[in-house]
Amino acid sequence: MPTYDYRCDQCNNNFSAMHKIAEPAPACPNCGGSVQKQLSAPAVHGGGAAAKASSAPAPAVHGCGAGACGCRH
Repeated sequence: MPTYDYRCDQCNNNFSAMHKIAEPAPACPNCGGSVQKQLSAPAVHGGGAAAKASSAPAPAVHGCGAGACGCRH
């Protein structure tokens, strides 16, 4: 279920709520007032093969041609 951020029109309480997309916005848990959905950053879930490959440590071999680039090995 997605999480949505809301702000109460009456008491300015900010809160998050999890509900289905088709469900209406909840009432404010603080005062019961009407709320407005706020813009928020989307959730990014990683952990797939690409994320594991990119977080792997760099190989021990330098690979630049054994000093041709001017590095010291």
